[in-house]
Amino acid sequence: MKFRFLSRLLTQNTLLRVSSFNSLGIIIRVGCGLIMSKLIAFYLGASGMAVLGDLRNFLNSVQSIGQLGFSNGVIKYVAEHKEDNNQLRISISTALKTSLIASILVGILLVVYAVELDKYVFNNTYNYATIIKLVGVGLPLLSLNALVLNIINGLGKYRQVIYINVITNLLGVCLSAVLIIKYNLFGALLAIVVSGIISLIIAGLFLLKKASNLKLIFTEKIDFRILKKFSAYGVMTLFSAVTSPWIYMGIRKTIIEVDGIQKAGYWDAMLRLSDYYMMFATTLMTLYVLPKLSEIKTNKDFRIEIFNFYKTILPVFGIGLIIIYIFKTLLIKIVFNTSFLEMQSIFIWQLSGDFFKVASLVIAYQLLAKNRFWTFIITQIISLSIIYITSTQLIGTYGFVGASMGHLISYVLYLILLLFIFRKALFRRSSLI
Repeated sequence: MKFRFLSRLLTQNTLLRVSSFNSLGIIIRVGCGLIMSKLIAFYLGASGMAVLGDLRNFLNSVQSIGQLGFSNGVIKYVAEHKEDNNQLRISISTALKTSLIASILVGILLVVYAVELDKYVFNNTYNYATIIKLVGVGLPLLSLNALVLNIINGLGKYRQVIYINVITNLLGVCLSAVLIIKYNLFGALLAIVVSGIISLIIAGLFLLKKASNLKLIFTEKIDFRILKKFSAYGVMTLFSAVTSPWIYMGIRKTIIEVDGIQKAGYWDAMLRLSDYYMMFATTLMTLYVLPKLSEIKTNKDFRIEIFNFYKTILPVFGIGLIIIYIFKTLLIKIVFNTSFLEMQSIFIWQLSGDFFKVASLVIAYQLLAKNRFWTFIITQIISLSIIYITSTQLIGTYGFVGASMGHLISYVLYLILLLFIFRKALFRRSSLI
């Protein structure tokens, strides 16, 4: 009886159905991530973790610029036009061609100014201009990979996106292990770049089944009306995707100045752990929430969708965070090693902040889904300003723990702000959004 009830519940609730299948993929991704973390902790230590954090932030920033921030716009318009083949082809062609041109131009700049960027990103401590040049060369492929996954996602092919991510992670962890063991820190940096290219190859193999459609897509001209629609999403996504990594790089530099690179490595280790358990919520939002909110036309449906998330997903996520906190010491020993035990002090702040982050992001996606440009920009400015100011100030008093304190404060205030903005849609019985 219990099994039949669970089957019926999963069948009737698309959110639960997607999240249950998504969980299988995430278990594999987290497993791969844990192996990576162990390798980094063993071969590179906390200081290597901090350097990798800088590169990850830098790569996320330039990749977003290379995509022109089109990712969420692509998901929205592909989801909207998936029944209209002509409009779908034009939208995909416009996104792919313009972002490919942009990523090539950004890639050239990275190659030309690699030495200068190396001094800034790695604080003159390391000489990794070669890595930045490789990022520049590979950027068009990395950007193309991200957009291809967004297209598949917008078409509602959740399983294909999850399959691609799983295969990419399995191959990526094998490659990373070889590179880290052989080349240490340089190998770890190289692995971050190469893994994105591997993902593109795998996604391309999935798309080969649609070879005839691909030919039609690339024969379409860039449609400037559609480009204008993408641009609004581009600016919104670019603002947070570009500024957020640099904010975190600034926070990391403050920790290094005040508390040393080892403590910055502990903070980065916590961020890495956070990335693993946050995968469940963030991929679910990208796979299900954003396409769903794009289709919703009334406040009633919006309210139902948000509270459905709060009733089904958020409690499970919260219980998971409590379990992580209870077993934090064991988790640190398994994922990293005993030299990282000092990071226990930031768990309560980071976990609490991530709970409020998930609660707020599911509402914030409505700003993207409905293209509320200025509201999105203003709320992002407020949120990023709060996290930077509170983190840097608290680091001066509490050391690296202050960064996670700022994380909690910023997302509590961000949730309150979003609840105020959407108070009518969420708490009043009005019709149209």
